[in-house]
Amino acid sequence: MTDLASSHPQVPGPLPAPRAAWELLIRAERRSPSHVEQLLLHPQVGTWLSRCLRRLRGVTEETADEVPLWLETAYLHTVAASAALLAGIDFRIAVGVRDGGVMLPALGFLDLAGRDSAVAEIVADGVAGRAVRAGSHTVPLPSDLTRETGGWRPLRRLHGRHPVHPCSPYLDDLDPYRDFLRPTAPRRLSQPEARRWQEHFDSAWSLVAGQSNVDPAGVADCLISVVPVRYPARAEPFSASSPESYGCVLLNPPADAATLAASLIHEAQHVKLSALLDLVPLIRGGMEEIHYAPWRVDPRPLRGLLHGTYAFLGVTAFWRAHRHAVADETTPAAEFEFALRRSQTFHGLRTLRAHAELTGLGDRFLRGLEDTLTPWLNEPVPDGPLRAAEDLNLDHRLLHRLHHLRPDPGRTGQWAQAWRVGRPPPDALPATTLRASRTAVAARAALIRLRLRDPAGFDQLREKPEERPLDGMDAPLDADLHWAAGDTAAALDGYRDRLAAHPDDLPAWSGLALTLPTGPAREALRGCPEVVLAVHRALRDPSLGGPDPVALAHWIGSRR
Repeated sequence: MTDLASSHPQVPGPLPAPRAAWELLIRAERRSPSHVEQLLLHPQVGTWLSRCLRRLRGVTEETADEVPLWLETAYLHTVAASAALLAGIDFRIAVGVRDGGVMLPALGFLDLAGRDSAVAEIVADGVAGRAVRAGSHTVPLPSDLTRETGGWRPLRRLHGRHPVHPCSPYLDDLDPYRDFLRPTAPRRLSQPEARRWQEHFDSAWSLVAGQSNVDPAGVADCLISVVPVRYPARAEPFSASSPESYGCVLLNPPADAATLAASLIHEAQHVKLSALLDLVPLIRGGMEEIHYAPWRVDPRPLRGLLHGTYAFLGVTAFWRAHRHAVADETTPAAEFEFALRRSQTFHGLRTLRAHAELTGLGDRFLRGLEDTLTPWLNEPVPDGPLRAAEDLNLDHRLLHRLHHLRPDPGRTGQWAQAWRVGRPPPDALPATTLRASRTAVAARAALIRLRLRDPAGFDQLREKPEERPLDGMDAPLDADLHWAAGDTAAALDGYRDRLAAHPDDLPAWSGLALTLPTGPAREALRGCPEVVLAVHRALRDPSLGGPDPVALAHWIGSRR
């Protein structure tokens, strides 16, 4: 990286050459190899390095809102400064000022309080102490870098307390590379917010550490940095990890301890598998084809399916144990999550077996997953949570088909012509192709979770849906609320009304399939929803609209 940066015309800008930072890093390593190793393995350093290398090599296109390249490469200078501070050596180095201050990776952020300077200097002297100088101003660094003082904001830690398996990741709200999806300015959590994160994490970790189905020590080793984010969660809690940022997990504010525990296990599985795939190949190729993924709204390559299957096996394991560990009002929700996740994991395994080109180690790996999951598939689940999981899995498959499967236009036209002249539908269904497209997410999964976890809150939502929208979503449709409450007749009327006004509302088409009574119409909408939709679109008149969706589905379902 230093060689690339040193030869780039936009680097070093107003700073010394990257080689100066590299030499300081070497000095620090000679004094304290363990500290430097720990710093270089810090997740945010990995995110920065991957991003910076892509920019230096011209792999990514420059955008107007990106920081100058010299300032991005200047993160190396702050890495070197952090290493020198951890090693306890005397040094002096110029660093870039970003977002109004200086970020020292794995340590904290020094707010320069609006001082207008592009460059600052960090000085450590065994006699005079440690400070950051910006222009004519000098801001001291505390001797204890874990203590907040003046403009210094240390990285906080979360503490999952357990006598055998403790876990203490950073709670990173400061580093510009903490969110590996995009560089982000510091957004310091308030003390009450930080306390809530600590309370939720401590409760969640007690659930993880008490598990017999997962390895708590392995999960703890995969959690180096927890990054609070606020991305629309929609039907699923949001969490993410990246192989370029080993040990970093992005998380939305947690709803409850069990959901947070499942998310931690889920991302730890991703982190472990990313590390394994760096060492040995399990699958050949796997980035070209795209397939249905029961946990995603978009189609995924086989390598992504392998990741998801392994991650959700861990989540299934958690809910399997947790549903037996609780005996209160949260039990139905735990039963539902277990039934939902085991079905999704099974489908992922089946797709991998059918389509993936596995190495010998990959076949062994997959057999291990199958051996773990297979006995769980026959474990009994109460009817209510089981039906809810089955319905949502069906809903997910239908939405995938409606969004991404495209019937052959010529054959679709023949079907439309047969409807127009009153003939029976053709015998053979039109061939379809898979084309990834933008997706609309139904609120039904979020509503089911709310009904199972908080029945009183669900009842309040039914009474005044416009006053209590779900997190990240608009107020739910009345039809969705009726369906989640089990009133399929009212839900069916609502979905028909919705399609009369909005014939391309795909969640309403899926809702229609969920609520129709047994018969040809339901058979068509559950078996080939993309064909019903495509023929309906071909028959629409700009002024008169299209045929009744149920009548059309009945006609298609009556074919030989």
